[in-house]
Amino acid sequence: MTWIAITIVAHFFNAIVSITDKHLVSNTVLKPVAYTFYSGVFQVLFLFLIPFIGFTLPNGKLFLIGVGTGALFILTLLIFYRALKISEASRVVPVIGATVPIFTVVLSYIILGEFLTVVQLFAFAFFVVGGFLLSLKNSHGIFSLFPGFKLAVSAGFLFALYYTLIKLLYLDVEFFDGFILLQLGGFLGSIFLLISKSNREKIFSTPETIKKRTAYLFIPNKILAAVAAIMIFYAISIEGSKVSIINSLQAFQYVFVLFFAIILSRKIPSLFHEQLNKRLLRRKIVAIVVIGVGLFLLAIGS
Repeated sequence: MTWIAITIVAHFFNAIVSITDKHLVSNTVLKPVAYTFYSGVFQVLFLFLIPFIGFTLPNGKLFLIGVGTGALFILTLLIFYRALKISEASRVVPVIGATVPIFTVVLSYIILGEFLTVVQLFAFAFFVVGGFLLSLKNSHGIFSLFPGFKLAVSAGFLFALYYTLIKLLYLDVEFFDGFILLQLGGFLGSIFLLISKSNREKIFSTPETIKKRTAYLFIPNKILAAVAAIMIFYAISIEGSKVSIINSLQAFQYVFVLFFAIILSRKIPSLFHEQLNKRLLRRKIVAIVVIGVGLFLLAIGS
């Protein structure tokens, strides 16, 4: 299916984005709220595409769904970046990837009326087990949840809600119309962050040296993130696609993240600090295999 291939490529791009986000958030003094603001405020630039792609203003309900969903993405990013700030990308991203499909099943049933088969329910059991294995942290022989676990799960829920609402939006609007509404919402959500004095201080107190040093990665990374988002939006908008399956394909993203983490931790250990001893690596591989089985069951059961 075309929408599945599009989604997998999009998650490959998202893996690169996640690794770069982890570097920018963790290895600079750039605060998560500042990174979220700059990630969202530039979405206004997409509005300049309107003369070229056209735009039809939908009715009030659809307008609110589109703009509200775009603003929700900013809140989701803020929580996601805070999780990345305190934990490894190869822990945070897999937990989000494992929880998003589970939350999506519930939300898509409530909001869209989508149902799961028995095989699909078994598939999600594998996602839960795999996500749990990936979220454990071994400290002196004692396993515990990593520091950003709750934030990662919260981000997973919000991502699930975000993509479910996108599917709801695309049931009644054309692709580019929905895309413009989502970008407008993202921009307004970023502006909303400025209401807090504390946020304003964190956003505008970023030293110029940091801005210049991160710009060479930030701008290309946000362009790549936009490309990935457009691809996923398009996959969701295709008639017959299921948002629960699209979100479950995020398993590919954290496989890619682990792959990149292994390479970058060895090549640039001063910048990327992933914990990749043999024991931990074996457990992550087992977890990915478990999630892969869940993905397989989900695919054949859909």
